[in-house]
Amino acid sequence: MPPSLPDNPESNAPDIDRVYAEAKEAISPFVFNHQVAQVFDDMIARSVPGYALCHEVLSLITNRYAQPGSLLFDLGCSSGTSTKVLADFSPTTCKVIGVDNSQPMIDRCQITLRNLIENDRVALSCQDISDTDLTGASIIVLNYTLQFLPLAIRDQLMARIYQSLLPGGIVFIAEKVTNPELDPQQAINDLHLDFKRQQGYSELEIAQKRSALEAVLIPETEFAHHQRLAQCGFEIPQTLTRALNFIAFMGQKPRTNPKLTSHQSGLDSR
Repeated sequence: MPPSLPDNPESNAPDIDRVYAEAKEAISPFVFNHQVAQVFDDMIARSVPGYALCHEVLSLITNRYAQPGSLLFDLGCSSGTSTKVLADFSPTTCKVIGVDNSQPMIDRCQITLRNLIENDRVALSCQDISDTDLTGASIIVLNYTLQFLPLAIRDQLMARIYQSLLPGGIVFIAEKVTNPELDPQQAINDLHLDFKRQQGYSELEIAQKRSALEAVLIPETEFAHHQRLAQCGFEIPQTLTRALNFIAFMGQKPRTNPKLTSHQSGLDSR
């Protein structure tokens, strides 16, 4: 029986996020530095509605679709929460690879996932995900990662993910999304701000973090994400969770070559 899903990584409860609690003379663009890495788990849990639900669904996806002997990738692994879910809910013959271009985040992962690393269930790599060899993957996760990448490379990355996945492989993505209609978007924005206030963030913290993220986090519409997956060849792109302006969705690579006839496909599946 798979283990129960934890609220946090294995150890070292996160520090309380106070990165933007004091007034700053100038707001620099948001970066995943040492200060952010130390409080990241608290920061994202208090900033992203539905964060825990996203990982509950990822555990179901992993349990059902992780192929024995395959690789599982967490691209933009940050503090390793999704990486741990992949390791906990996949066959023991799978190897989980966490990738992040922030060394402070990788350092945090080394601590929180120490036991899994020592048992050779997880390996970590500090590199640009565009340089990562994804061959042999049955699940590739990008949780709150695409939104930090330049728009110009997102199509190329998703096409490479599709080519790298094994037949039947899954891409699982969580993102902040935007609505092209002004009024609905404003209503969601207001509710998201209320959510942050409810989590204990001050008006100063909310304003300063928003300024830091403005030129760094570029959301797309839900339709744009689904369209990208469909254009790459993924079947049934669909949204699995929704919490205000945050969604989690998936696509599956066809299990058989779509160019094969139904007769040929039937022979291959015997």
